[in-house]
Order: sequence, then C-alpha cells, then structure tokens
Amino acid sequence: MDARISLADIGQYVETEIESFAVPAQRPDQLGEPLPAEWFSKQLDEMTAALVEPYLFEIDGDGRFPGGIPKPVPRQVIIVAEDDYLFLAYDPDPDGDFALIFKSASGFGVSPIRGGAVDCFMSR
Repeated sequence: MDARISLADIGQYVETEIESFAVPAQRPDQLGEPLPAEWFSKQLDEMTAALVEPYLFEIDGDGRFPGGIPKPVPRQVIIVAEDDYLFLAYDPDPDGDFALIFKSASGFGVSPIRGGAVDCFMSR
C-alpha cells in the first residue's frame, strides 16, 4: 500500500481484505491438523467487530529491532481495529504494511508481526 493513503482509504482497504479473505488451502508439507473453516469465520467476525474509524496514533517503540531490545522511535501509525490490549495498525514506515501494536507498562510499541491486515489480526 502507498504510504500516502488517506484514513478513509485505509478503512476501505481493510474492509475489502476481510470480505475477500479465503481460508488457506492445506499444504502437503503442513504439520498437524488444519484449522477448521469455522475458526477463520469466527476470527473474521471478531475482526469486523473490532474495527474502528481509522485514526492517527503516535507510538514510541518498535519491536522489530534485533536483539529483542525495542528502541524508542516515535512515529505515527493508523489504528484500524482495537481488541483488548492489542491494536491493529497500518504502519506506513518503512514497508507500508499492517502490524499489531501492543500496550505495555512502558507504553505502546510495534510488534514484529507484520503483513496483511487479516493475517496480523488473526495472529493475535
């Protein structure tokens, strides 16, 4: 996604991603039992319920730094969903993807879980 996209466009993008989501096919090298289609449906329902009107939010950390030591890097993200202590945000920097934002005693930070909106939300 383009880092200069509007708040309304981000919201529409997320809704389209939810509507077009397809349950992943089982891979031949997959270990264990595949998750049932009902699990995915429930996750999509929970994500839809967690959607909020997109808004700008400043975070002060980034969990992607090596060594597991978050460094303070204040920047703005766009929150699109809120679920308990986790938020789903569009992070325009550096790759223009979605990320989970976590709240801890020291503030908010970006989780290393990144990618599409639905995939990030389902990984919470």
